[in-house]
Amino acid sequence: MKASILTALCVMAIALPMPALPQETPKAEDFSALLFLPSGAGQRMVGAGATANVNIHIGSYTPDATAQKLAKTLLSQGQTGLRKDLEDMDVIGRVSLTGRVGQFQLKLIRSRPLPGGGRRIIGVSDRPIEFLEMYSGGRSTQYDIGIIQIDLKPPDKKGKEEGEGALIYAATVKVIEANKVEVENYGVQPARLMSVRKF
Repeated sequence: MKASILTALCVMAIALPMPALPQETPKAEDFSALLFLPSGAGQRMVGAGATANVNIHIGSYTPDATAQKLAKTLLSQGQTGLRKDLEDMDVIGRVSLTGRVGQFQLKLIRSRPLPGGGRRIIGVSDRPIEFLEMYSGGRSTQYDIGIIQIDLKPPDKKGKEEGEGALIYAATVKVIEANKVEVENYGVQPARLMSVRKF
């Protein structure tokens, strides 16, 4: 199932050729959000509309030079090369369920201004492939990239930011043109991130 709302996601995240924009800030950031799970999400087939509280931690943002290097890898070696590079990178952020064990670890995080104000944060993960999933050799093993997108409104009078976004736990990324990337989600629609708030 193609995640049309995130088709251009990796173009921004990995910085394929685009106009120069301000340098990323190294300041750490933390957000809370309400995650709406789609039908069929997870091993126990969670029903549509199920929710979970999540925390999103950003330790730092990926420098332009690193993002451009990853972009070249994606263009020349495809998703296989991109994942290999991500595996060698340090974890700089995470998404975790409140009060639960386990994390969605982010290796690439970018922040870019949105037209009319606000900003978009995009994070990319090399999705861990579990032992039994690898053993079975199913189609899901081809969807080994995770992606999160958060669109934030301009800060309010108190400097607080709020917004919404989406999370794809298992995706495959295909270069379809020189500067266009198609993101395909495995099995279910992206999970929605609602009521995103910066701490």
